[in-house]
Amino acid sequence: MHIDSYFSLSNSDLDSAEFIIFGIPYDGTQSFKPGSRFAPNAIREASWNLESYSLFRNLDLSLVKVFDAGNVNTDGSFTQILERASEFLSKLKGFPIAIGGEHTISCSCMEFVRKKNACYLVFDAHFDLRDEFDDNPFNHACTVRRIFEKVGKVVQFGIRSGIAEERRFAEGNGIEVFYSWDILDDPKKKISELIRVLDQFDRIYVSLDMDSFDPAFAPGVSTPEPFGIHPIHFMKIISEISDRIIGFDLVEVVPDGNKVTQTLAAKLIVELISSIGSNI
Repeated sequence: MHIDSYFSLSNSDLDSAEFIIFGIPYDGTQSFKPGSRFAPNAIREASWNLESYSLFRNLDLSLVKVFDAGNVNTDGSFTQILERASEFLSKLKGFPIAIGGEHTISCSCMEFVRKKNACYLVFDAHFDLRDEFDDNPFNHACTVRRIFEKVGKVVQFGIRSGIAEERRFAEGNGIEVFYSWDILDDPKKKISELIRVLDQFDRIYVSLDMDSFDPAFAPGVSTPEPFGIHPIHFMKIISEISDRIIGFDLVEVVPDGNKVTQTLAAKLIVELISSIGSNI
């Protein structure tokens, strides 16, 4: 089997691509298991184990134009990294797919979510609504707080961990939160409720923290949390909203020795492309 250093679906160039994959290998604030800076390349490697045909969508992905642009330079301060990533995003013509790195890399998406009638939909085990953590307002535990302050339209799915202050902040500021125990109790009902909430938005930016999934599915993450949602829940939601998604990032993978988590991450990127690509 051929394995190369770029994502296996890459078949186009930057200017012609409908989808542009790029890595942001930064994990400067991870507080439990570091190593997500190695995820972009590990996910690329895992992608070569996957077919370029989606059974789920009945789509031959060789017909979709995809370009892997490599990794953003993560030397220097987080502010410098953010500026580089944001500048790169601002020049793209195709659909952006960012591979982290830790969840702070989502802050580069803010211009997308500032678009008229757009929201930030985040799949995560944690609120990430702290004002600061370890004396840093741009810690991975503060990402959603920073994005909410800038765009004000946030929906969270899969939450099952946080502190009372974060819960009060979400409830007091109208952030829609879907808790994992409610989702697992009645997935069909909760997914339908989520779709109704999202129906008010014309554009949706999607952020997937891989710890939103139960560790049985994704053991290789920075901050694993039991009682998580299933990958199929994510797949079903993406299918419902694929015509309105304007950008995507996948974060917090810490590559595991059995390549379980990075393979799941690669598969979800493939299926996201197939869902959106079927609308093009």
